Amino acid sequence: MSTKFKYGMGEVCDLTNESRPVVDAASNAGHLETFVVGRRRFATPEAVKRWVDYLKRESDAGRPVAYRARAKIERAA
Repeated sequence: MSTKFKYGMGEVCDLTNESRPVVDAASNAGHLETFVVGRRRFATPEAVKRWVDYLKRESDAGRPVAYRARAKIERAA
């Protein structure tokens, strides 16, 4: 039986049923620990579990986590 040691960000989305912007925002906020190999970003199974546990703890405490989309940068005319 093989065990995965790392998940790509798309796999993290599939595992957690979250959108890519939410997963990216969690990574950028430091809530989901990730690392880069070449040009791709990955998370360990333990890091994904810690993130989901964090989301549950915050929700249970009445502080559900809401990741906001990055503001669009307006082009200079």
